[in-house]
Amino acid sequence: MRAAMEPSAPGSGARAPAATVVAPDSAPCDASDAHRPARDPSASPPFIDTYLAYLLARASHRVSGQFHEALKARRVPVMHWRVMAALRDGPMSIKALGEVVLAQQSTVSKLLDRMHDAGLVRRQQADHDRRSVMVSLTARGIRQVDPLIALARAHERSVLDPFDGDSAQHLIRVLKQLADDPRR
Repeated sequence: MRAAMEPSAPGSGARAPAATVVAPDSAPCDASDAHRPARDPSASPPFIDTYLAYLLARASHRVSGQFHEALKARRVPVMHWRVMAALRDGPMSIKALGEVVLAQQSTVSKLLDRMHDAGLVRRQQADHDRRSVMVSLTARGIRQVDPLIALARAHERSVLDPFDGDSAQHLIRVLKQLADDPRR
């Protein structure tokens, strides 16, 4: 493989490798492979290439990154999206919402203040416990999130498109089982 070259500093004349890596046949390669020396094909794969936590993180980074770019283009913060998507199916307590959107309760409370000011969510005391606050989407929040959910579903289809239907459903079941397992 050879690295594409670009100037490293204005006026220095030096050239440094760019992030894009080009194989001898000019087919682009994954930039993460650029730092790896050539390997003996009969050797076992590098640890990182078979480590579950890394593979999940890398897949999440790629898949989420693509969708986050679409959100950015629509000027919707990722955390607003997560909150609205979680609330689309009905009201939730702040504690439960924090668990779903993967954020601490204090972070969620501050976020909800901003979303309330923007007219996207409302808070009300829970009927079952006056100390608990339930959060729900406003009509404006629903109007904003519905097209984003359609966009997310289309993105998910494009991500799963390379898999046959059974494999895609199996992948989702296994990931859900892993994510929901209380022992982990």
